[in-house]
Amino acid sequence: MNYDSYSPAATKLGEIWTSISSLGYAITDEDSIGLPQKFRENFGPTYFNNQVLRHDPGDWPVDRKRARDVIRYWWQEDLLKVDEFDSITITDRADIPGKREHNRIELLKDPQAEELARTLLSLVPPQERQSDGTFGINLFRTYTNVVTTPHHDNEEYIIIYVMNRIGDGAETYLYEPGDVTGDGEVTGEPILRQQLDPGQMIIFRDDRFKHGATPLVPPPGQKAVRDALVCTVDYRSTYLEPAS
Repeated sequence: MNYDSYSPAATKLGEIWTSISSLGYAITDEDSIGLPQKFRENFGPTYFNNQVLRHDPGDWPVDRKRARDVIRYWWQEDLLKVDEFDSITITDRADIPGKREHNRIELLKDPQAEELARTLLSLVPPQERQSDGTFGINLFRTYTNVVTTPHHDNEEYIIIYVMNRIGDGAETYLYEPGDVTGDGEVTGEPILRQQLDPGQMIIFRDDRFKHGATPLVPPPGQKAVRDALVCTVDYRSTYLEPAS
């Protein structure tokens, strides 16, 4: 597989923080950040199934299924407190206007899911953390188009963690915002274009890049699918304070 731009995985938390601070993004994997062995094998079947995931009218792409949770968090130095937030409403995100409600799963009822949330929040460099905020966790199952055009989610950080993939394609890309026109046309080369395998993840500052992924390519005679967690470290204006 040839990529337009490729970055090696960071294998230590300090390397991840340094990469985010210098480049705006870091690629890593579940082993490097200390998730338990067989985490995906346990987590995936529990949540990536038709009882949890659903397609909601107006969501795009049309063959995408999803579920969602929002967690409230507080940092006190290196100590992290988490709780369920009282709303999961998405408003005007990813170029889809209006308010959207998706199927909610209260992940903090599950110890393995709480450990995941704590681990992913720890990827944000300490000097760049908010003392408190909200953390959105979206579960996506896609079959063809992962996204439609390069976009911002208008949050502080985005974390994409690939749980499973059948087929090829689904190459995550990052562009300088000025290299993407208002209608989504790309005018420059990507900062990064890389296929994430199951167990790999990327974290990046949303304001630094427009992001997306190429379409899935099915294996001969089979159907493609990708399961991924897409998490957002939110701005306070998303849920806690009105935008100024």
